[in-house]
Amino acid sequence: MNENTEFGYKARQILNDGIDQLDNKTSRHLQEIRQMAIGHQRVKIAGLRLAGFSQVVGQEAFSWLRNGIAVLALVTGSVGTYYWNAFQDSKEFEEIDSALLADELSPSAYLDRGFQAWLEHASHSSAQ
Repeated sequence: MNENTEFGYKARQILNDGIDQLDNKTSRHLQEIRQMAIGHQRVKIAGLRLAGFSQVVGQEAFSWLRNGIAVLALVTGSVGTYYWNAFQDSKEFEEIDSALLADELSPSAYLDRGFQAWLEHASHSSAQ
């Protein structure tokens, strides 16, 4: 036992020993005060337990909120990147379509295998 608990037991014993010498009215009054003190102590302990519970719940809710924000940012970034890439691809396709439509060659020329070989050779020559 620690010293505080031992002191409490000794104080209680001394008070209980002297209670026989008090009249009934004072004895009842002391008993009521004692019960009120015990009741306040129980309320205080219950309040501390609830405060600890609300702190744990609050931390858990904050953790869920923080994780939710992180996931939302990740999803938003992924969707934004997907649409940005799709937009860039559509711009490239638009340039290719515009070049094909503005060209004087017929569409059948693009199907000719010799023309494909010439395009590859011409693109390699211009790249050097």
